[in-house]
Amino acid sequence: MDVGALLLPVALVFGAPVSVGSYEKGLFCDSLTLVERVVELAERGANPTRVVDDVNVRVGHTACIYATKADVRARTVRFERNIAANHTTYSIYQVQVTAHGVQKTEIGDLARTFSPALTMYTLRAAVPTQTVSH
Repeated sequence: MDVGALLLPVALVFGAPVSVGSYEKGLFCDSLTLVERVVELAERGANPTRVVDDVNVRVGHTACIYATKADVRARTVRFERNIAANHTTYSIYQVQVTAHGVQKTEIGDLARTFSPALTMYTLRAAVPTQTVSH
């Protein structure tokens, strides 16, 4: 019997696997308050990388990630709220972070995954508000 023939019924019973998300760069923090604090300090001219490093040292664990390359794999959970910074509006989303960073090995690139996924919050460009024309 073909293994593929067995997988289809199993997938139908248990459902398709949840998306692991896409690779992104930017600010990720484990609370809305920390995202807002980092944004506030960066808007005043502070270096976001240093702010994130200071936050992590003060709380004693990796509470925030500031990725300058698209190496954080995140799946969007929901929109939280908008925030203004640098004369622009951004949106804060709750995400499930499933991996951060890639390690090069002799068999290829391996993502450093989190098990279980981390619930974090991230900034993205604000979705334009829809208006109704008369």
